[in-house]
Amino acid sequence: MSSKIKWVLAAVIALSVVLVAQATAINNYYLPIIYVGPTITPTPTPTQKPTECIVQVFPVSKLKVCFTDIDYKPTTSPLDEWVTIKNLGNEAVEMEGWRIASDYSGDFKYIFPEYTLKTGQTVKVWTKSGNNSSSELFMSPPAGALKEQGFWKDNADCGYLMDNSSPRRKINSFCYSSTRFFAPAEE
Repeated sequence: MSSKIKWVLAAVIALSVVLVAQATAINNYYLPIIYVGPTITPTPTPTQKPTECIVQVFPVSKLKVCFTDIDYKPTTSPLDEWVTIKNLGNEAVEMEGWRIASDYSGDFKYIFPEYTLKTGQTVKVWTKSGNNSSSELFMSPPAGALKEQGFWKDNADCGYLMDNSSPRRKINSFCYSSTRFFAPAEE
C-alpha cells in the first residue's frame, strides 16, 4: 500500500475519533444512532406504602381487612390450600362469626372462631385441619367432596370475606384464573 493511502486512512480514522468524541461531549451521543443519556438512579419515596391486597376493594370503608395471598393449587393434598388475610386498618377487628366463602365450595363456608386480627397482622387460613393459633387458622372441612377437591378450585374461583353483621356485608373479595387476579364483576 502506498504511503499516500496510509496517510489518508490514518487521517480519516483520526478525524472519526475526534468527531465521535466531540459529539459525545456535546450531545450525549456515542454514535449518531445510539443515545447515551445521563444515568438516572430512581430515588425511593416513602410517601405511600404499596397495597398488600390481592384486590384493593373495600365496600365497607372503615374496615380495611383483605385477602393478601392464596395457594389454591398446592402440589400435594388439596387440603394444603390456604389464603392469607391482613388488617390494614387502624384498629383491631373482632372476627368471630366472619365468613370466607368461595364460588366453588358451595354450601361450605368457613366461619371464624373467636379471633382478633390486630392492626397490621396477617393470618393464614388453611383448608386442612389443625390447631388454631394467632397466625394460623384451620377450616377443618366436613367429610365429602371438599376432602377430595379442597375449598378453592384449581383453575378459577372467587373468594369473599364477609363480616358477622345481619345481613352480612362483603368486606373484601377477589377472583382468579390460572393467569391473573381481578375484582369480581359485581363490584
